[in-house]
Amino acid sequence: MKKLLFCFSILLMLQSCWYTSGDDDDLNRSSYKPITQSRQDFEKSISIMGERPVINSGKIYVKDDLIYLNELGEGFHIIDNSDAINPQPVAFLKIPLATDLAIRNNIIYVHHAVDLVAFTYSLNSNLLNIVHRERNVFPRLRSPEGLEPSFYNVPENEIVIGYQQIN
Repeated sequence: MKKLLFCFSILLMLQSCWYTSGDDDDLNRSSYKPITQSRQDFEKSISIMGERPVINSGKIYVKDDLIYLNELGEGFHIIDNSDAINPQPVAFLKIPLATDLAIRNNIIYVHHAVDLVAFTYSLNSNLLNIVHRERNVFPRLRSPEGLEPSFYNVPENEIVIGYQQIN
């Protein structure tokens, strides 16, 4: 009787290893669909705009008299800090999906979704000049479920800029 009970319990534990055809259906579905943008439009999405209020701030970078304050996922507020008692907003650097910024030798480097972009900015003329773009340096945006864009068959010339939940 003990042998029969032992065999039955082993069989019960091994049941979880058995393949069932219904398991694949759940693995091939997602609750999200990617929102994409053509590479051409994506690369044109960097621009200088007028100042705007800070809503969802992130990292801060200070260089000389300028403060670059990240607006999460949208870009950077540029603030003139030459009068530290009364800093003045200057402009908004619109860079969708921007997460970080660094400056070296007056070249600004920004993480722009999957690319690393280098550009110059002139406070006097309020002009932005893209010097170089290194494509596909960073990983593509994953879905909230952790799925790669390849799961959704997103073409290489499309950039995933977000995900939309589907019902």
